[in-house]
Amino acid sequence: MRKICFTAILTAILTTVILTGVGAYVAGGFFVDMTLRRGTIGSPQAPPAVFRSVIEGNGRPIRKAERPRFSSEDWQLRSFDGLRLQATRFFPEEESHRWVVIVHGYSLGQSYVWDYAEHYLQHGYQVLTPDMRASGRSEGRYITMGARESRDIIDWARLIRQRDPQAKIVLHGVSMGAAAVLLAGAGAPPGVAAIVEDSSYTGLYQIFAQELAALFDLPAFPVLDFADLICQRRAGFSFSEAAPLRAVIDIRLPVLFIHGNADKLVPYAMMQELYDSCSAPVKEKYTAQGFPHGVACQDKGYYPAVFEFTDRFTFGEE
Repeated sequence: MRKICFTAILTAILTTVILTGVGAYVAGGFFVDMTLRRGTIGSPQAPPAVFRSVIEGNGRPIRKAERPRFSSEDWQLRSFDGLRLQATRFFPEEESHRWVVIVHGYSLGQSYVWDYAEHYLQHGYQVLTPDMRASGRSEGRYITMGARESRDIIDWARLIRQRDPQAKIVLHGVSMGAAAVLLAGAGAPPGVAAIVEDSSYTGLYQIFAQELAALFDLPAFPVLDFADLICQRRAGFSFSEAAPLRAVIDIRLPVLFIHGNADKLVPYAMMQELYDSCSAPVKEKYTAQGFPHGVACQDKGYYPAVFEFTDRFTFGEE
């Protein structure tokens, strides 16, 4: 009788474990595709399914900017894994060896950072605004939240340096773009002079755990652990590769950290964690008082702080 009872209990436990595991695996796969995969049957370039709730559900909607009123040309780049990537190069009124690569946020495309480009152009910088992989006009099925985008940024910087050997390059990223430039900063090629990160997260796992709870009322474990395994198979990267908190330890370039203290999507405290862990020889912070996620640039002190910082490292001879 005891043996039968024990067997029944063990069977119930194993069944629960298996069902829980299967459920977590299914939920993990669903979460990966909902958050990272671009395109639908009718619209191959449509953003991931959760894009609207994430972007519009946290303060102020982010809108496309007007195209800068400066001359431009299209650039292309073949990524390390074979994707055709697109970017626009804008020319300032006077020739300059000061450059900036401006990196957009999650699933937005380069047109969402053209207002930043306008300010840099007026300040005399050459500007490159790429469409990150799986965004805008660039190829790719999965967004990788900085893991592979960071390698693409490094390749864009190398291409600038090939075309202008005297280039001094600033990497300026917003939200996911900020995470990407921090990840790129640890392996930045010659010519990169400084980094401006605006509203980066410390790690993808931490942000996904927050969104999983908010959107689906699910715990991080075991759903995200299964999601990570599925992500490696489908998108080719692990959540641990999109962890700027690890990358900043190896950065040896000046970094300006910017964050709005009313940010509900990426907690303001994450900036302090990144700042404290960063090994940059020069590092500074700027807080956009009262601003939510992704719109710190609307603060009147934003661009004065940015240019006071970047100009120190882009003027003069090497």
